[in-house]
Amino acid sequence: MKMIIKLAIVCIICLAGILLIYILGVFLYALLSEFKPPQVEEIIVEHTGKKIIHFDQELHFLTWNIGYGGLGKEMDFFYEGGSMVRPVESLSKNYLQGISDMLIKQDSIDIILLQEIDFDSKRSYFVDQSQLISTVLPDYNETSGVNYFSKYVPVPFLNPMGKVKSGLVTYSKYEPYEAIRMATPGKYSLPKRLFMLRRCFLITRYHVDNSKELILINLHNSAFEDADEMRKEELNLLKQLIINEYEKGNYVIAGGDWNQNPPDMELRTIKKKYNTRSVWPVEKDFLPKDWIWAFDASIPTNRDVHEPFNLKSTTCTVLDYFVTSPNIQVISTKAVDLGFEFSDHQPVIIQLKLIP
Repeated sequence: MKMIIKLAIVCIICLAGILLIYILGVFLYALLSEFKPPQVEEIIVEHTGKKIIHFDQELHFLTWNIGYGGLGKEMDFFYEGGSMVRPVESLSKNYLQGISDMLIKQDSIDIILLQEIDFDSKRSYFVDQSQLISTVLPDYNETSGVNYFSKYVPVPFLNPMGKVKSGLVTYSKYEPYEAIRMATPGKYSLPKRLFMLRRCFLITRYHVDNSKELILINLHNSAFEDADEMRKEELNLLKQLIINEYEKGNYVIAGGDWNQNPPDMELRTIKKKYNTRSVWPVEKDFLPKDWIWAFDASIPTNRDVHEPFNLKSTTCTVLDYFVTSPNIQVISTKAVDLGFEFSDHQPVIIQLKLIP
């Protein structure tokens, strides 16, 4: 009996030692390979597309968080109360095909803003989604900015997410004369920051034929309950940036996944077939009153992912929208109701016109 007890103790000590070595190894590897982007990084712009926007024409923009082609209606997500990390490969391909097909149909869209698009990640079977979508949108210029890059995410323990490289991509029928990745302030403390996103704004600048510029900001702001301070810092930076550009006489549009409700949104206006929830609304006085918050309050753009999508029980909200400077006329804003079939977010399309 004593021999059995000693053997059990030795086995426990060995397993504990192996676990400790694994944890230390993961931490050291993550620390040595930590993603440390500069505060401002210039993005190479491909020389394709029209070079100048005409101020008197109507423009159409689309924003969509595609959920790395892995969060369609059959999926939940471990980090938000579910159990799954990624779909089976055939389902992942189906989601990405559905996303691509939807974008192909929107041939009237001038500029597409995508968030959570994978470049080289285990969770999406190492498919370069930006390149794949580029092939089905041959008339669009592509600029991208990485906001999540970890060589190895060790959670969940028994099925690690592994390598993640993901970010923002702006596809445009117009060629920006400049594109930059601007890091947003705030980050998690060690060791958590090694395995989390490094948020940013993807900013593209376009010439307009009335000697002004159009400044477009593709954003994906912080989520999760422990990121309240980071959300505030991101919004403060955004406010400073867009007001400064407007005061120069430029046109300004910011759009994407805000991870907050727009100000003054009435949840009761969302289609009654959906369950709704409120998520950290943007303060009503965040911007001057003449700035335009362009959102569709009738259709939810995001659903909870603690479970696969269930129309009766899954709660939904509006997180995806645009804000425009006062010198832009917003003609319409419409969310596209896809029933969350391909992503945990739904696309939003804005139609607008630049005012001389």
